[in-house]
Amino acid sequence: MKKTHRQRRSFWIDVTFSLVIIALTVSAISLASLTTKKETASHPENKKATTQAPVVVDTTDSNYPDIKIITETSNDLYTPFSIQYPQSLHSPFNKAIASYIKDAKQGYLTKHNGSKLKRKMNITLEILTHRSGNYSFVMIDSRTTGKSNEQTRIQSFHLNPETGGSFTISDVFGGNSKHLEILSPLVREAIYNDPLIADYLFPEEVHIQTEPIWANFDNFAITDESLIFYFDEYELAAGKVGPPVVAIPLSELTNLLSEEFQSVIEDTDGNTITKEEQDNGIKKVALTFDDGPHPKVTMQILETLNKYDAIATFFMLGNMVENYPEIAKKVHEAGHELGNHTWSHLDLTKLGAEKVQNEIYKTSAIIENITGQKVTEFRPPYGAVNETVRSQTNLPIILWNVDTLDWKDRDANQLLTNVKNATKDGSTILMHDIHQSTADGLDAVLAYLQSEGYTFVKVSDLK
Repeated sequence: MKKTHRQRRSFWIDVTFSLVIIALTVSAISLASLTTKKETASHPENKKATTQAPVVVDTTDSNYPDIKIITETSNDLYTPFSIQYPQSLHSPFNKAIASYIKDAKQGYLTKHNGSKLKRKMNITLEILTHRSGNYSFVMIDSRTTGKSNEQTRIQSFHLNPETGGSFTISDVFGGNSKHLEILSPLVREAIYNDPLIADYLFPEEVHIQTEPIWANFDNFAITDESLIFYFDEYELAAGKVGPPVVAIPLSELTNLLSEEFQSVIEDTDGNTITKEEQDNGIKKVALTFDDGPHPKVTMQILETLNKYDAIATFFMLGNMVENYPEIAKKVHEAGHELGNHTWSHLDLTKLGAEKVQNEIYKTSAIIENITGQKVTEFRPPYGAVNETVRSQTNLPIILWNVDTLDWKDRDANQLLTNVKNATKDGSTILMHDIHQSTADGLDAVLAYLQSEGYTFVKVSDLK
């Protein structure tokens, strides 16, 4: 009987203890749940960020016929944006713009991915026109990531408002690849001559990204005054300078453009003149030869120049003058202009100031010592120049606007073809007096230029 009583008391003790444990557990869970709800209520940023602020879309007329401007804005806390883009009467163009905007927004919002860092995206629109009636639409996409670093990308679109079609850089130059080969060094020269980016350039990348390939120049805009090219950040230079923008005056491209994009020629009083009227005046051209003197090639070139009573400018290398002093003397005695092309043909933008100065100074000194003539101009190898290079010489820096590509083709017949395709009044023609093919093809070049009414002048006389 006592044993049964003890067993019953033990059973109720166990039940009571179990109920207490259960009650405590339930209370703890309830308390934790309540605390979480309070924390969520007191910190709204902890709520699931699935609700985005509404996008406001506004449509306005532009100052250009049949072009409207669409503006989309969102004041979302973490992913605000403001986007401008054009809308035309032509569906293919509008679809291309819509695809670009969709990709831009998707990339921006996807990269946010719930981050607490505030971001921002602004896409602004610039509309540029050409007298042909064609439009260039330039979209400037600037973004911040919340870490104070801004990224900018420029993208251009083009429209013929009459046909609804687009046009490419190839269309602007009539699809002529030879014209592209002339454009390439002009763009390269403009890049190196831009003081805002010259000290931050990546020379190898500049060379690659300005090779005569249509795709290198497909991000562009055209106005009545200029052909403008846009490059990506970090593509040519350090990111701190932003996306490089290069403008080439259309006056330097007149003979290269397709008829639709030809610029209007004006006289000094601002009156429009025809190309034929312009050609009735005296046309000047400067012949230049780099990398000599050469014992055989330079002498043959001197003979050909003498045959046509043509003057030229020779940009000499110091080490070649040292090796062939008598040839350098003959160039001077023939009445040609002497220029400095450095001592050893290095890319000066990759050297320190002291080495740059030495390359230039030694060359000027030996040319003067050998010929008795001071050099009058300086041409940096590869056309590569920056502020460091400029600061080390007082000589005028001379580049070119007609690259005969004799260094590449090594073809006497091609030399004439390239000159025909590119030369105009005021051209500076680049050749090299170290290639036999150049010496062999020069006679035909001079005969052609003379027949076209060109007068041969020194670089220093070319205004």
